[in-house]
Amino acid sequence: MTRNKLFSIKMRASREREHISGAERIVPEEEISATVKELTEKALYHPKGRPDSINIKIEHLEKSPIYLRLLDIYEIADRENYTIKEILTKLFKKANIDSNIGLSIYKALISGASPAGTVMRGAMIVDCQTGIRLEPDKFRGIRASYMDITPEAEENLKKLVGERFTPNMKDAVVLSTKVLNQPDVIAELCISDDPNYTTGYLSIKGFGYIRIRNIKPPGLSKGGRAFFVKGKINRKTFIEYMETLPILINEIGNYVLAPLSSIILGA
Repeated sequence: MTRNKLFSIKMRASREREHISGAERIVPEEEISATVKELTEKALYHPKGRPDSINIKIEHLEKSPIYLRLLDIYEIADRENYTIKEILTKLFKKANIDSNIGLSIYKALISGASPAGTVMRGAMIVDCQTGIRLEPDKFRGIRASYMDITPEAEENLKKLVGERFTPNMKDAVVLSTKVLNQPDVIAELCISDDPNYTTGYLSIKGFGYIRIRNIKPPGLSKGGRAFFVKGKINRKTFIEYMETLPILINEIGNYVLAPLSSIILGA
């Protein structure tokens, strides 16, 4: 795919101005029509309900994409042996994040992290040393955007993960790969606001993406994501990277299904 033939396609669906679903792709010109149909159908048949507004945005990429290797993916084989607090406490420690700060952010996400107690449209930026939130708009947050995976890399990912592959997994680890590539980010916590989707993740810089089943109670329509950073950041540069720089995944990493203790001890 050459630069002058790459287009970003974004879908956002809402009902009564409340966000229902979103998705995005980076595709060559000849795939625009099929991709628009695919994203429209995703919006129409989302578990959170039928939207009354679907916005599709198509734009030619002004910047050349950066090509990245997908984060290594870890799944906890003995999830049922631990509470979510136990799992997150161990993983925050592995990420060198104070567990009290990490767990407070987790609680904020599942209770509605915006000042109104509703789901944020984007992500928090959290100083992992103080717990202070750094995003300029605490209703909107920061949106990671302009990312996708090449068809070849996606097929390789499907073969690697096998029956555990889902489109949600693919989209999540692609997004997290972009997020963790930002120099200031040391970890990312994500919980879906879809009441029927209870799998989330914590990604750790230098390690990978750790998929966590039952990260929240079923039926809960709250969630969100948090980018953990260490120390001061240049917010303008940070936001520009997250919201405007295109990323394409063209190489996959490893997939590991292992007990939590083995994941914690992993390099």
